[in-house]
Amino acid sequence: MVELVVTDIMSKVSDHRAHVLVLQEKEGLRKIIVALGMLEAQAIAFALRKVDVGRPLTHDLFGSLAKAFDIELQHVFIDRIDDGTFYSVLYYKRGEDFVGVDSRTSDAIAIALRAEVPIYIREELLNRMCIRDERNGAISIPITAADENTLRAAMENAVKEENYELAMKLKEELDSRHHNGSAE
Repeated sequence: MVELVVTDIMSKVSDHRAHVLVLQEKEGLRKIIVALGMLEAQAIAFALRKVDVGRPLTHDLFGSLAKAFDIELQHVFIDRIDDGTFYSVLYYKRGEDFVGVDSRTSDAIAIALRAEVPIYIREELLNRMCIRDERNGAISIPITAADENTLRAAMENAVKEENYELAMKLKEELDSRHHNGSAE
C-alpha cells in the first residue's frame, strides 16, 4: 500500500462543471487523477480548507455518526479501477472489530480529509494509473484523464523515441479500456 495526499483540485478546461482531483504519493512523485463532479469537488475543497458552513454537510454527518456510535475511521483504501471508475473502501474500527465499507472514491476522500486519516492505494494500481518519464527529470503523467486519441498519439511518439516501456504502459491502458468494454 502507498499513502496518497491530495495535492490539487482543478476544473477541466473543456468543461468547468467537471473537476479533477490530483492525488500524489506521500513519499514520491507518482500522481493519479480522479474525475469529480462539481458537488464532489466542493465537498473535498471544503474539507481541505476546513470551511465551516454552520450546519453539517453529508460528509460531516458521517463523522458525527461514527463518533456517536464509537466507531473510528482508520483509513481509506483505493483498491481498484473498473471501466474508468475508482473504487474505495472506508476501514472503520469499533472496539476490536474492523469493517470495510464500500464507497465512491470522492466520498471516501471527503470523509478521510475531515477525519484526518490516511488515504492508501494499491502499489500495482498506482503503477498502472500513472506514468513516470524520468528522461528529463522525474515527472509523473497520469493517464486516467487522457482520452484514447491522446493515449494513441503518446504511444506513437514513445515508439518513435524508442521509449518502449512507456509505449507498453500506454498500450496496456488502451487495451484495458477495450477489454472492459469502455472507450473514451
